[in-house]
Amino acid sequence: MSYKLKPCLICGESTKNRKFCSKKCSASRYIKRHNLICQNCGKSFTHNNMYDINRGKMKFCSEACKRRRYHLDESYFSDPLTIDKKITLGQIITIGEIVDYRSIKMFSDLSTLEDINSKLGSTYKIKKSDKGLYRLDILSEKMVLDLVRLGLGDKPLYQDVPDDLWDGIKKTHCYSVAGDGVSVFRTDRSKVALWVCDRFGGKMDCQTKKDMYKGIMVCEWVVVWK
Repeated sequence: MSYKLKPCLICGESTKNRKFCSKKCSASRYIKRHNLICQNCGKSFTHNNMYDINRGKMKFCSEACKRRRYHLDESYFSDPLTIDKKITLGQIITIGEIVDYRSIKMFSDLSTLEDINSKLGSTYKIKKSDKGLYRLDILSEKMVLDLVRLGLGDKPLYQDVPDDLWDGIKKTHCYSVAGDGVSVFRTDRSKVALWVCDRFGGKMDCQTKKDMYKGIMVCEWVVVWK
């Protein structure tokens, strides 16, 4: 006697039974399932654990979507540098550093980090940091390799400026113009400060102060010119 296979009403697997392929699927008909929307791909999916939903854990339909929740133009620095890309590089040289083989972190004011995020086509979140600044962390092995090739290092205190990147350097929180027209550049990166000083023939001074957040003494280099 031949049996006509039918799809299980719960999982869709072929079964000889009339409605369900297993006891598990049969029992699951009594479990209330909640319809959700994946925050990455926009597809609908269901989940039966309201506790997980209330805790904000069920934001993505799969592990693959969870890993892809942030987007980035990883090839941004792969092509020849345009004027706009050199500005972005100047910004990152001034406020960024390599953490490891796939991580970059940047500290600056909110407008600077939003500008960088926009140029990189990034959806990574900008978070509040100390000293009234914000922090942006980006994960990309390819971008790390490109930025290392272009001169970004993992020791920010000794960061060099590999090219004339002033148009980008000045578009950070480090640069300001006083009311009397005097330009001021502040940074904890001695080589970047020295580069700015040499470029404009300004006066460079080192100021030591206590970091209230870390409880240690830190040095800040200040370049002034008019």
